[in-house]
Amino acid sequence: MSRIKEIWNSQAASFKNEVIRHRVEDIKYLKCCIGTVSVSKAKIFTLEIDPQVKVHPNYLKRFIGVEVQVLQINEHQKELVLILLEEELADVFVMFIEDIIQSLADVKNSEDALLIISNRINYWRKLFGKFTNGLLSSQQQRGLYGELYFLKLLLELDGINKDKIINAWQAPDGANQDFYFNGIAVEVKTSIANTPSIKIANEFQLDIDELKILFISFYKLNEYPNGENTLFNIITEIRNILNLFVNLKREFNLKLEILGISLETESEYDKIGYSISRELYYKVTDNFPRITSEIINQAISKVSYEISPIACVDFEVDINEITKEII
Repeated sequence: MSRIKEIWNSQAASFKNEVIRHRVEDIKYLKCCIGTVSVSKAKIFTLEIDPQVKVHPNYLKRFIGVEVQVLQINEHQKELVLILLEEELADVFVMFIEDIIQSLADVKNSEDALLIISNRINYWRKLFGKFTNGLLSSQQQRGLYGELYFLKLLLELDGINKDKIINAWQAPDGANQDFYFNGIAVEVKTSIANTPSIKIANEFQLDIDELKILFISFYKLNEYPNGENTLFNIITEIRNILNLFVNLKREFNLKLEILGISLETESEYDKIGYSISRELYYKVTDNFPRITSEIINQAISKVSYEISPIACVDFEVDINEITKEII
C-alpha cells in the first residue's frame, strides 16, 4: 500500500496539464499504469487493451467511489481506466488496486485481464459500500426516489414477472441506463426545479445503437420536510411487495447496499417527503435531442448536458406503451 501511495503523492506534486503514469512492473505481460490526472488530482489505474478486443458494457459498471471507463487514446490504442471519485476512499482504493495488480501478475492478454478485473469489481464494490459512512446527497436521494417509484410501478402491474423487474434494475451496477429488459432500456430522471430540465450524465446514456428501444421516465418532484412519501417509505413499500419472494427481497436489499443504503442507515432517509407533480415519458429516436459518442470528437469524453422537456413534446409516449413493451 505504501508504494502505491508514494507514487500517487509524487505525481500529485506535478503542475503539468497531463495524465502522469507509472508503469506497474509487477504485471509482466500487460501494460498497466498507476496514474494521476494532474488538473483534478484524480487517482487512476489503467490497462492498455488490444484494439481488437471488444469491451462488454458489463465491464464498465460504476460503483460507489469508483468509475470505470474505456478511453480511445488513438486509432490503434485504447485503455480501461479505473478512476477514484471520492478521495476519502483512497485507502480502500489502494487495496482494490493492489488486489487487481496481484490478480493480473501472470495474465498474458488483455481479454483475460478484463474478465479478471470485472470479477474483482463484483467483489470489491460491496466493500466500497461498507466503507462509505456518508449519506446520499439530496440529488442522489431524489434520483433514487424516481428509480424506486418506477420500480414500484412495474412491480404492481398485473401478471408481471417480479424477478424480471428486480433484475432489470441496473442503476446500482452503474449501467448507462437505469433499467434494462432484453434490449429495452429505461432511463429515469427527476427534477425539483421550477423550470425543470432533463440532465444527461454522459454521451452514452442516450445512445440507442445497441438497444431495441430506449425510453425516458421524467418526474417533476416537490419536496416536503417530514412529508409522508419519503425514500424510506418507498423502500419499505417495495419490500412489502416482495415479502413472498425471499430471494428477490434479498437482491433488492443488496442493490440498495451497493448504492450506500444499509439497514443501519436507511432510517436517515425518512425526513424528506416527495410528491410527483408531473410525469412525462419519452421514446428516444434518432431525432431526439441528444449528444452521443458518434457525433463528438473521440478525444472528448464525460459530456454532460441538459434537455428542455418543452423541446421533447413530439417524443412523448404514454406509460402504457412502456409497460406493454416490457411485458
